[in-house]
Amino acid sequence: MRATNRLTAAYLRAAPVGKHCDGAGLWLIKRDGGGAQWVLRATVHGRRRGAKLWQIAEILPKAQGRRDEQAAGKVLKQAERLQFDF
Repeated sequence: MRATNRLTAAYLRAAPVGKHCDGAGLWLIKRDGGGAQWVLRATVHGRRRGAKLWQIAEILPKAQGRRDEQAAGKVLKQAERLQFDF
């Protein structure tokens, strides 16, 4: 079973620029200047896909990211053809 909820709120505030995995395909991408976005990565029909859940100027609560990740995961399981911008 994959680990989930790896990132703590304290780590999110202090995380360096780059990609940070929270588990179950949910990634936080921090950018220079303090911007960040949550991205859901998944494999659909043998191809890697990624979907931006939202872009943020400041880190939003992880609970919101996890709720969105769970909802997006349900869509991924049902989809036959998906186009993502990641």
